[in-house]
Amino acid sequence: MNKYLITLISAILAMSSVAFSQDDAAYKKKVEEVRKEIWSWDIPAFSKHTIPSKYDNEPGVILARHQEIKALSKSKFKFLVITAVKYKETYFTNTFREQVKINDKATLDEYSEISYQKYKRLAKFFSAKQPGRVTILGVRIIKPDGSIQEVNTDEEVVIKKDKDEQRSKIAISGLEVGDIIDYFFYQQEEEDVNYRTEPYSFIFGDDKPILFSSIHCEISTTCAVEYRAMNGAPEFKVKKDADGSNILDAQMEDIAKAPVDLWMSPFRQLPILRMNIRIGGPRRIKRTAGEVYRNQPYQQIIEDVKVDMKEDFTYTNMGLVAEGISAEIRAMIKRMRKVDELPRDSFPYYIYYAFRYLIFYKVSPSDKISVGVERNLQVANQKKFLLLLSLTLDKLGIENEIILATSIYGPDAKQVMLVDDFDYILKTTEGTPIYMCAEGPFTNCNYIPGDLEGQEDPTLPLKGFNKTFLRLDDGAMENIPRSPAKKNMQVETLKISLAENMEHLKIGRQTILKGQMRQNEQKRLLLFEEYYEEERKALAIKESFMEEFADSKKNRSLTDEYTAAFAKARKEQKEQFTNEITEQFEQAPKDVTLSRIDNMGLRHTKPDFIYTTQFTMDGWIKRGGNNYIIDIGKLIGGQLQLKPTQSERNVDIYMPFARTLEYNILLEIPQGYKAKGVDKLAMNVNNPSGMFIAKAKIEGNNIYLKITKVYSNALEKATQWTQLTDIINAATDFQSKKILLRKQ
Repeated sequence: MNKYLITLISAILAMSSVAFSQDDAAYKKKVEEVRKEIWSWDIPAFSKHTIPSKYDNEPGVILARHQEIKALSKSKFKFLVITAVKYKETYFTNTFREQVKINDKATLDEYSEISYQKYKRLAKFFSAKQPGRVTILGVRIIKPDGSIQEVNTDEEVVIKKDKDEQRSKIAISGLEVGDIIDYFFYQQEEEDVNYRTEPYSFIFGDDKPILFSSIHCEISTTCAVEYRAMNGAPEFKVKKDADGSNILDAQMEDIAKAPVDLWMSPFRQLPILRMNIRIGGPRRIKRTAGEVYRNQPYQQIIEDVKVDMKEDFTYTNMGLVAEGISAEIRAMIKRMRKVDELPRDSFPYYIYYAFRYLIFYKVSPSDKISVGVERNLQVANQKKFLLLLSLTLDKLGIENEIILATSIYGPDAKQVMLVDDFDYILKTTEGTPIYMCAEGPFTNCNYIPGDLEGQEDPTLPLKGFNKTFLRLDDGAMENIPRSPAKKNMQVETLKISLAENMEHLKIGRQTILKGQMRQNEQKRLLLFEEYYEEERKALAIKESFMEEFADSKKNRSLTDEYTAAFAKARKEQKEQFTNEITEQFEQAPKDVTLSRIDNMGLRHTKPDFIYTTQFTMDGWIKRGGNNYIIDIGKLIGGQLQLKPTQSERNVDIYMPFARTLEYNILLEIPQGYKAKGVDKLAMNVNNPSGMFIAKAKIEGNNIYLKITKVYSNALEKATQWTQLTDIINAATDFQSKKILLRKQ
């Protein structure tokens, strides 16, 4: 593999490793100054504690919320927690303050403890002695009589502390129902002029009503500002201060609560102001310092994407890398043809899986040994992965284009503000289109992530390249297909018997996961040792890396290290199976006697992920005299339970994808017993939004159950909420169902 290929693959998979040190004395010295400044803000809303009568029955009400962003030069910066370094030109602070009225126990529990990242090293900093992001927390309690109690945040519990970051949590002692909690987070970080900051999203909405919400930004003349007002958010009011810095302000009042924690897309449904601050840098995507760019047309962002792609192409020598990879894959195809016919229309599939193998599966002697769950969780730099794959396909004669895809949980194509608002999807343009994505080591060819389905997005056809030049064209808008519920399935087949002592249930279970339902459990349960070997053979690669190492005097010792790592991963896999059962049934099994992968689901030709488990469960069978009661409804696992506040809804529903859950259950009736109540298990809720259907029958000594739950559509109008709640509530009701085994 050539050096350019190794370099780019490293860039695709690399995680930054940085060091951090924090001067505690300097930090503590400034804490009181910051708190004094913020508590004295002259914002009237923080002094108004009267709640409108229409919110009397709300569990919690946000009285006031204010966020301040400052991007200032050193000369204007007030709180210098750490001494500046000469190449740092801009200091960023992000202050968030909020007052919340606590009206019930659930809201009290929500605010009884605050966790936060106290400081963190950022990869973009050059000096290991400089902090990246420093956070100061302030909390006080306002009692009903108006008295104020400040919480001692020095009494923190450190959750994590290492060279990279510290995470802490604070217990808010003394907080009671009827109180107001008043708290803030103040973050400071330094930015080098060669980097862009992360964008800010100011969301006017929450799961509680908000009486007042405001934003104030002060941006130095060394920075350019881009912003977009979305979904009815107010425009920033912009003015200049005496030094020419841009001052941006916006506010909203009396904002209704929204079900933000259940099937919402805030970027599509709530008023949002998005803002990005650019401070220069080497990239050709530039904006003029000191200017404010309002609601730029999406066509401008597409032009920025082209620039971004071409820079990636140039700076990583991607043309040379694509030549190296295409040569390697061409050799793999040649070897494959010696053992199996490979039709022309199979080329895109083979190329995708070969490319995936080179990025995620191939092992080199210099690699860090990683064969457990952590390897399954690795992700590629999606854009580099797919751009390089696009070039490789082109080099191998497969015409393709890049779809600039938008997630349903982000802005749509015409509301984008930044290059990073787009994901990439690759699409072949000859014959029946084949889609390619880069979600991880288990992504099948012709798979599209659920959040990218159903969108209308722009395309960029690849029109050729050489070692130094990339040519892109403008394509038509593409309608991304959406998968139906029957393609995204979880099928559970369970065989249940009672233990001899009649105290617990013995469960044999096979699980089949299809479509969008697969990848989370693949990441949890698959072993690299096994999926590497399956893919190696499928690609007709003669020797495994273990065989190569064993034949090498230099690398022979690595075989022992990998053998030990494989054994450890197999042990961890058993623990992961136990965790999977616990999550599925909301209860830990008494024991697990079998866990087995039946099909790994690595390819579109055998896409289902299938595994088998055998285990026992306590507590689901209870004795009543000579009879036994079985919690048969628990066999369908945990179900969504709606809160009382979620019974009504006036915003549309954004589910991750349409899906089907099916349970096929056989329960053996012990000899000498007769089942009662089976006829009461039948349920039938069926409407345009989906269904929950339970069928039950007794044949001989067996009870047969078939339960089907379907969410027919990923997106539903708010007017369909009643139909969905009928399905949700039916599933919840079934989970509590019981049957009686009566002694004969």
